[in-house]
Amino acid sequence: MPIKKTVDAVSVEEPKSTALDFSVVRQWSDVAAEIQKLRQAGVSVPEIADQLQVNYVLVNQCVLQSYKMLIDSVQVFKRQEEKRLNPEG
Repeated sequence: MPIKKTVDAVSVEEPKSTALDFSVVRQWSDVAAEIQKLRQAGVSVPEIADQLQVNYVLVNQCVLQSYKMLIDSVQVFKRQEEKRLNPEG
C-alpha cells in the first residue's frame, strides 16, 4: 500500500501591489485597482490622489468611469509617472 504524504497547512500570499511603490514607474492597471479598492473603503477622491501621488483628474475619471471624460488615462498616467520620478527632465 503506497504511503500518502500530508501537508499540515498551506499558505498563499497575495501578490504585493506595485501601486504603492513610488521608487519605480508603476503600471496604470495596478494603480487603478488600488484606486477602486480605496474608494470602496470610503476614502475620498482627493485623499486617494494624495495617497497614491496621482493627479486628481485621473483618480476622478477612474472612480466615475464617465464617458464625458475623454482623456487617455494610460498615456496621461505614463507622462505623470515620468515627471514624478524625473522632475528635471
